[in-house]
Amino acid sequence: MKKYFKPLLLFASAMGALFSFDMYGQMPQLPPIPVDSAVRIGHLDNGLTYYIRHNEYPKGQADFYIAQKVGSIQEEDSQRGLAHFLEHMCFNGTKNFPGNELVSWLESVGVKFGQNLNAYTSVDKTVYNMCNVPVAREGVQDSCLLILHDWADDLLLDPEEIDKERGVIHEEWRQSNVGQSRIIEQLLPVMYPDSKYAYRLPIGTMEVVDNFPHQVLRDYYEKWYRPDLQGIVVVGDIDPDRIEAKIKEIFSPIANPVNPAKREYYPVSDTPGTIYAIGKDKEMPYSVMQLMFKHDATPDENKKTMDYMIEDYAVSMIVAMLNTRLSDLISKPESPASVAQAAYGDFFMAKTKDAFYLLALPKDTAALEALATVYREGLRAVRSGFTATEYDRARSEFLSQLEKRYTNRATQTNTSLVNSYVANFTDGEPIPGIENAYTIMSQLANQIPVEAINMMASQLMPADNRVLLAMFPDKDGVVVPTEQQFAEVLAAVDAENIEGYVDNVINEPLIAQLPAPGKIVSTDIDKVYGATVWTLSNGARVVARATDFKAGEILFAARAMGGTSTLPDSLDNELRYMDVTLSQLGMGPYDNAGLGKFLAGKQASIELELGSYVRDISGSAVPKNLGVLMEMIYALFTDATLSDDEFEAGKNMVRSMLHNQEADPKYQFTKQLYEHLYASPRRHLTDMAVIDGVDRSRSLAIVKDALSNAGEYTFYFVGSFDVDSLKPLVEQYIASLPGKATERKQVALDPALGVTKGAGTEIVKQVMETPTTYAAVLLTGNVPFTAKEQKLASIAGQILSARLIKLVREDLGAVYSIWANGNLARLTEPNASLQSMFPMKPEMRDRVLEIIASQIDDMTNPANITAEELAKVKEFMLKNAEESLKKNDALIGAMLGYQLVPADTYLDAAETIKAITAADVAGYMKTLSDQNNYRVFLMEPEDGK
Repeated sequence: MKKYFKPLLLFASAMGALFSFDMYGQMPQLPPIPVDSAVRIGHLDNGLTYYIRHNEYPKGQADFYIAQKVGSIQEEDSQRGLAHFLEHMCFNGTKNFPGNELVSWLESVGVKFGQNLNAYTSVDKTVYNMCNVPVAREGVQDSCLLILHDWADDLLLDPEEIDKERGVIHEEWRQSNVGQSRIIEQLLPVMYPDSKYAYRLPIGTMEVVDNFPHQVLRDYYEKWYRPDLQGIVVVGDIDPDRIEAKIKEIFSPIANPVNPAKREYYPVSDTPGTIYAIGKDKEMPYSVMQLMFKHDATPDENKKTMDYMIEDYAVSMIVAMLNTRLSDLISKPESPASVAQAAYGDFFMAKTKDAFYLLALPKDTAALEALATVYREGLRAVRSGFTATEYDRARSEFLSQLEKRYTNRATQTNTSLVNSYVANFTDGEPIPGIENAYTIMSQLANQIPVEAINMMASQLMPADNRVLLAMFPDKDGVVVPTEQQFAEVLAAVDAENIEGYVDNVINEPLIAQLPAPGKIVSTDIDKVYGATVWTLSNGARVVARATDFKAGEILFAARAMGGTSTLPDSLDNELRYMDVTLSQLGMGPYDNAGLGKFLAGKQASIELELGSYVRDISGSAVPKNLGVLMEMIYALFTDATLSDDEFEAGKNMVRSMLHNQEADPKYQFTKQLYEHLYASPRRHLTDMAVIDGVDRSRSLAIVKDALSNAGEYTFYFVGSFDVDSLKPLVEQYIASLPGKATERKQVALDPALGVTKGAGTEIVKQVMETPTTYAAVLLTGNVPFTAKEQKLASIAGQILSARLIKLVREDLGAVYSIWANGNLARLTEPNASLQSMFPMKPEMRDRVLEIIASQIDDMTNPANITAEELAKVKEFMLKNAEESLKKNDALIGAMLGYQLVPADTYLDAAETIKAITAADVAGYMKTLSDQNNYRVFLMEPEDGK
């Protein structure tokens, strides 16, 4: 992350209270950043590093990681793709887990491939993980360490497995080889002149992937996978002493190679002026420009002192404040940019250079104007700085987020802690821990004035070391500017006299005047979840369930029966666009942008969702901002607003995103699939005709009607609060809402809003640059909703997923990824589905579809469902069910579901799962299959492409 600018003399005045100068007026050496005492860091004699931490969230689980300081940058030209290929091979056979035994054994203890078991390869590192591992048995812990050992030093790299994996990686390349990826690969040599980064995308080249000799991969593994470049991270509900002893026992015997190759970090050269990297592609869905200003990266060894932490804070403030300005700018209909953002990070894919980013997505053909707009805003900040009021809001939000993390320090997840330790190992990022970070940053943030932030901002946009990456659709009507035109625009903005920013904000209460409180007219106890239930004087119900799951978390939800399904066809445009509309709502005196500023420093949020059959509101708050959440609930019901300017700006944004989507195969597949599956246009994707026809006043009327009677809603509060303290807030902000008691609405399900019944295969054609067949296979039907049937739907999907990964991915090499999902809904028609969607090699289409159909048929016979495959799925679900019992979101979700259909899927989930048999799964599959709603939808390349 942060970055290496000039020495921190610019912070001298700010730091006076914390650090003092010596007699010669020199800046003293700032103190080192402390290392979190909760993590144990050690080094073996062979150079291997390890991080161990005891953590009990979630209880009974642990994460096991190995990070390698090796990525695609280590490859020679003849090896492009080997680092990524090697990552794949770590799941295809090791000394102690040959063949598929590694994946099979982990799934037997509840660790699912793709979810809890995975890896990734980047330019400079490769990281493997086993997450959410149940570790009550010490044998499981030891086996996971043995897997890490095998990844580090004992891969089999069987020639037959290597050859099978070539097809999988070729399909990964096919899946990613679309417009933007092709442009980037073409332009990297322009962005990185005379640098290895120009030719080191991790996917490599298919010439290498398809043809490298087996021994070449073995040689690469022996050269680069070695202890001095490896870090082991174990975090979770484990005994650190025991784990440390086992790491020493298992990993100490691994020897480094004689005369090991030097691990180099390749520099990125400085360049004068501006590099223009301009490209186009027929499948690029939209125009996008990134103006990057290169800066020297902080060397890893220099990230240990406080100046690095200060720089990190300062740049985060600059980016936050500039993004607020850019958000305000694009909320105006006249803005030539539909999206505008600032960021700071690695220079594209290079660890050894940083960059400040200005990004713009132009509307239609306004590329030059959009670039000028975002560049002008950047220069405005650089030249005139930020205002004290802007900084106050940004700093308040930073400190509020920091306090939230500190309050929840006992419930930091294993994975979040592991990721910080991996970053420390691979990139030298500090790991002070939340306790130290809270203490240090609370002081620093309040000592650093806006003047110091502005001095830092003045260095962000130099005249040299600039790179403009511009990518466009290759189609009629899209004019791609020339390098000269881009240069003229930047020069023209440079020459402007740009006025300083005026921070026009209002400072009004969200609610001008509160009405008299309502009353709680009756109190009951929910017999299922043990919650307090209040019936209010306006007919609304409030369900309150205090928990100790997470100290700083309160979750809120409200649900009313009756959604948009009964609204007339004349409102189809408004309903298809409703998700965008709801994201733009304001409240009281604030439009959407102003509401964001009002909430700076307040950890409270709320959002509305209008479904076909229900109306839902969700939100959250930290305990000290519960009152703010209550104000937002009241304001949403009584004074929801929709700014004309923001509404028009939103339409322009969606227009620009849709303008070139017709050439994007993935978009076309989804669009045509929805049109094939659903009779109602309300389930189809938004298109230009919808945007042109949607009306703001009609949209707002739909929202206000949905919120017109609070008496129809049940309000839920779950989390860290005192029920008695909640009572007066409920009376003031919820019982006072306009409303009256009503009978529960009877919801009539509309078949046009569900998947159309019937069987058959539909094939459409699409011009593609990389020939690919996109497939969707759906089995649907109606099954009475019970807790058992809901679990059976999920189990069926997981069993089919495992089979398809084995047969279609691993054995055939026809796909990169394939999955199946089983679902049983409470309130749709039809309500049961088993589906799989994936891209694949066109020539294997018939064989893949035959396998899927035969496996679905096979699963209707209990004799064909093995005890082993069922046990693996049940183990995974049991782990999740136990973990869910300590999560507020799972509890509130269960209560919301119970409101629709009174069947509990939460409290007794484990017992339900344990009782399920192969006969149950087969029975569910037969019930579904016998309804004969088996649909296959294919999009194939047109004219052989």
